[in-house]
Amino acid sequence: MPRVHRLKIEPMTEESFKPFGELIDPKERPSDHRVISPIAFEADGQGTLGVIWQPYEGLTFNQLERHFAVTQSFVQLAGSPAVVAVAAPTDIDDPMAAPDPADVRAFLIDPAKGYALKRGTWHSLNRYILAPPGATFVIMNSNPNPTQIVDYQESYGLTYSDLGSDEKPTRVDFKGKYDLVFEIGL
Repeated sequence: MPRVHRLKIEPMTEESFKPFGELIDPKERPSDHRVISPIAFEADGQGTLGVIWQPYEGLTFNQLERHFAVTQSFVQLAGSPAVVAVAAPTDIDDPMAAPDPADVRAFLIDPAKGYALKRGTWHSLNRYILAPPGATFVIMNSNPNPTQIVDYQESYGLTYSDLGSDEKPTRVDFKGKYDLVFEIGL
């Protein structure tokens, strides 16, 4: 039976989220003119835009992923309150450099703001919906999408040259190091 690592939900503010990325939000809001605030979106290869429907599926998970070629970004369009789990980037050249579970944090997504993850930031594969039925998000991504996924329950990692097409990812074995699931606490 895997251990349960409980994550406390924190507010997603510019300061609290800074180690992981940036908020997609105007830097200033003058009353007399329009302002365009640049966002550091980067994509090696072709930038892509998609829509995700994420149903309410509970608040436990066992995998984190990171992307090497994109500052993957999300904007909530509608739906129930949601949470994303993140951990700071680790050595991108070391497939064994998974984040310590104690370094994983859970943030309440502000539906009035989006967020952009730094390259290599570890994050939950899903956004975790706090009440049924679910939520809709815009995702800005890249193609190809080099990605690493770590399964903390089964203690292995997979590195894909392109998450969408690589049928033979490189596998590493953490030899039972973790055996845990994450649980988002309310």
